[in-house]
Amino acid sequence: MAFFDDVKKFGRNITDKGKDVIEITKLNSQINSEKDKIKDFYVKIGEEVYKAYATGQTSNYDEICGQIKQVEDTINELTAKVLELKNAAKCPNCGAEVAKETTFCSKCGTKVNE
Repeated sequence: MAFFDDVKKFGRNITDKGKDVIEITKLNSQINSEKDKIKDFYVKIGEEVYKAYATGQTSNYDEICGQIKQVEDTINELTAKVLELKNAAKCPNCGAEVAKETTFCSKCGTKVNE
């Protein structure tokens, strides 16, 4: 009978360990979700600082904001080259890519070419 008691204890231990693993997984998932929320707040803070910079307000982050502006300018230049190679343009209203021959944007209906 001691053998069967040992088997039962072993079975309970495995079940308990399995429940612990599930609980740990759930908790780790919640922790990661909370960390993602913090990252989202960091992004919002950064966006607000950059918006302030763009409107002429000064802060301790002007140098970094200037670097962001340079990267944005580079992206715009590269995007323009891609559109040129594709013989396309951007809709002035919604930013959708449209063929240069197109008169109206297929996304929003705005007149594109005159």
